[in-house]
Amino acid sequence: MKYRLMDLLACPLDKDWPLKLEIIEQEKEIEPISPPNVNSKTGVVCNFYCYFKKFYLVSVNDEGVEVEKSLDSISKNVTTEDCKECFQIEIQKGRLACSKENSHIYEIKEGIPVMLTSKQLEEIYGKKK
Repeated sequence: MKYRLMDLLACPLDKDWPLKLEIIEQEKEIEPISPPNVNSKTGVVCNFYCYFKKFYLVSVNDEGVEVEKSLDSISKNVTTEDCKECFQIEIQKGRLACSKENSHIYEIKEGIPVMLTSKQLEEIYGKKK
């Protein structure tokens, strides 16, 4: 799993975003990986939140409307060089959790986030995982 997914993933049960990430094992590619196209509004790959640099690319105003931060503000905190470095990292094992009080926890196994509840896993596999 790439850090990039943290910009997109939300808890499927309570829609909490961004999720917390606990990395147990990660690998860094030796060869540079070209990140996908840069977002013209943010100037980097991510749209809303760069988990790699722990920086929100948008803010929410009093009316609950997303407001894009200025390119100047973003470029002081996140650059396309950060995106290149970020895309070299593959999270192999870890956990995702929502920040709500009764947080739901999802395992990352072999680089794949398993976004299923224990009940769903039990239904699929016939036992708790």
